[in-house]
Amino acid sequence: MRENMNTNDQTSKPRRPIDRRRLIPGMYWTRGLIYIIATSFLAVPTAFADDVPTTDVDPEFDEKQDYRGGNFRLGAFAIGNIDAQLYFGPDDLAIAVPINIEKDLGFDDKLVALRASVGYRFSKKHAVSLGYYRLRFDGVRRLARDIELGDSQFELGFNVNSRYEETIVKLGYNFIFHDEGRVALSVTPGIHFSSADFAITASIDLNGGGGINLPPAGVTEVASVTAPLPMFGGRLEYRMTPKWSMILVSDIFFLNSGSQEGSLTDSSILFEYQGDSAVGFGVGLNRFALDIDIVDGGRRWDWQSVYSGAYLYMKHRF
Repeated sequence: MRENMNTNDQTSKPRRPIDRRRLIPGMYWTRGLIYIIATSFLAVPTAFADDVPTTDVDPEFDEKQDYRGGNFRLGAFAIGNIDAQLYFGPDDLAIAVPINIEKDLGFDDKLVALRASVGYRFSKKHAVSLGYYRLRFDGVRRLARDIELGDSQFELGFNVNSRYEETIVKLGYNFIFHDEGRVALSVTPGIHFSSADFAITASIDLNGGGGINLPPAGVTEVASVTAPLPMFGGRLEYRMTPKWSMILVSDIFFLNSGSQEGSLTDSSILFEYQGDSAVGFGVGLNRFALDIDIVDGGRRWDWQSVYSGAYLYMKHRF
């Protein structure tokens, strides 16, 4: 491993190393879900106003009804598709080659992430919610090409062990502006605490031995966001039957702070069962789209990823 001492004398304006066009198709699913929720805010209440079966409507469904109560959800996000790449290096390079975490670093494209949330509804229109999400990728790979991270270069043939962790904690206020019959619509402004950390170590085999560990290339926790930043979400719930509901939900987490800019979008299509007991469950599809760019001290950290897969959870009402 050698230190990267290359300098760049080009005067052209640097561009972001990662080509957004490659991952744009993966973003359409998320943007389409946001569009569906947004248009439903206007269309759904009117469409179903005169088409609500009397068997699904509580005769006391008015302001006198007690909406107070909470729920706790605990589930697993089974990620089946990952498209992610990163760049960490000089900010003034006109041309830079990003790193594909699956092909270059050996990250597994299938894993299970933990998700949990708790919410409490105070009245017909007001509720609060707290959510937690965490995933971790680990990769082991013998390098098939030279890669550069920060001031260090890992050469062809090196064995690298890498790790990426992503954690989100969100606190939101839910304003339920429509909840009649089959349809409930709400918006969720709030704040979030997020972190995205990356680390890599390298070793090289000598004479067929077990390998000699080399010191990390100074690339540990190169991106960490902990300050409270804003988020905004929308939710549409359609009660298909008294026990089954379809839920569309999308949250946008804004990551702009100082020299950092970007966003993370969490979108889901869920089918939830809630019987007469306090226990229920849900299943559906979930997609995360992260785009973050940090420039600090002449160095740029650029990460873009799209994760999608199945989401299964248990629910308890209280």
